[in-house]
Amino acid sequence: MPRSRKLILSASCLLIVMAAGYLLVNECAYGSGMAASYKDCDCLGYEWELYDQTPADGPRKTLCLGVVQSITCYPFMSGPVVDCESP
Repeated sequence: MPRSRKLILSASCLLIVMAAGYLLVNECAYGSGMAASYKDCDCLGYEWELYDQTPADGPRKTLCLGVVQSITCYPFMSGPVVDCESP
């Protein structure tokens, strides 16, 4: 019986870690490559920069390790705020 208990405990811990990762790790800043819109967010937690390239090379991309409070969309890296739902 102790072996099956350890297996169940290990499986439940793994599921909890996977669920926390799914809920708390989100793509934050991305887009703007090839004239696409740029999305930026307000992260409550730690914002981790994956890469930050020049405009000729590609967009900036970050991950939010926490809760995303709000998302703001721009037509390019800078400019007026646009609706995030528009194509």
